[in-house]
Amino acid sequence: MASRLTACVAAALLLSGCSSIGGLFDGSGESIDADVSQQPSTVQIYLADVDRLLGPDPTAADRTWRELELDFERAPTTTNTLRLSLAMATPGHAKTHLARAAGMLTDLLQRPELLLTDEQLLASVHLALLRSRVSAESSARQASNTESRSNARELAAARAQLELLQADNTRLRSALAETEQKLAAITEIERTIRERDGDSVVPTTEATRNDE
Repeated sequence: MASRLTACVAAALLLSGCSSIGGLFDGSGESIDADVSQQPSTVQIYLADVDRLLGPDPTAADRTWRELELDFERAPTTTNTLRLSLAMATPGHAKTHLARAAGMLTDLLQRPELLLTDEQLLASVHLALLRSRVSAESSARQASNTESRSNARELAAARAQLELLQADNTRLRSALAETEQKLAAITEIERTIRERDGDSVVPTTEATRNDE
């Protein structure tokens, strides 16, 4: 599972680099001045949702879930659909619904042209984790059906399930943290290119002044 997760992240980052740098120029080759660093990324928005859902305050968690559902009901846009599906895909809170989340993420990824780069990344990473988790749970259920249902084995299965969820959360946060760093680096490259293009005008102006 780790190799597939890494592949999803790497592919999304490659797309992020190409689309972000390409967005600096319009069809005429002129630089486009857009301060993208002022807008929170989808990764940042998602992490904020998760922090509230898994936080110690149950009131804040309930309010966050209601807001996500209400936003989706009012306007089922790509972003609102993604935020709701990612919330359902996150284990550890009362509204987790893996099957529904997997279906929604699959539908979104079938229309990649509607997703931003970081949205594709989040959807791909979560869907890979969901499929791996469902497979592991299915194997665990099959193994459980062939064994006696003693108290000791039921306790061991519960502990194994908890460890599986904790490991998934750890891998996901690690992948998202690395992705956030890469996206920040891409933003810094864009800013440097814009500043460099702006500075390149100065020598031309000075040369014209000297010729006069």
